[in-house]
Amino acid sequence: MTSKEQNSSKPPLPTPLADYCFVCGKNNPRGFKIEVRYSEADLAAETELAIPREYQGWAEVIHGGILSTMLDELMAHAVWHFAGPGLTLGLEVRFHAPLKPDEPIRVRGVMHTPNGSRRQAEGEIIRIADGQRIASGKSRFLLLPGNGAES
Repeated sequence: MTSKEQNSSKPPLPTPLADYCFVCGKNNPRGFKIEVRYSEADLAAETELAIPREYQGWAEVIHGGILSTMLDELMAHAVWHFAGPGLTLGLEVRFHAPLKPDEPIRVRGVMHTPNGSRRQAEGEIIRIADGQRIASGKSRFLLLPGNGAES
């Protein structure tokens, strides 16, 4: 096992809200309870899931707000894991194709700015069956003071 593989398996930083987070919290009975994997080499966070019908907007199409939430979550995980706690300052989402309920997807967030108190990330949602890009996003984060981000 390489040192990069060992680093990518380190546990995420603790957060007081993580246990009840709508997307990743394990104690939220209505949440998605996703499992996140990290890639040190890419400064990336990634998960796979299928979103059930309860989250559709139009008939047989998953609501864009849910897709936006997933993008924000994985971009935030990348920033949190590799830089420290931060808040989303802005989020831009583009939709490329509809997603039907229960179609397996891969959601990935990548941090692009390794230094400073403001970080940028990009994300995408890919349908696993055919590799189709469903949505993509860009975001800006402000790191919270006290985690070394002041430099």
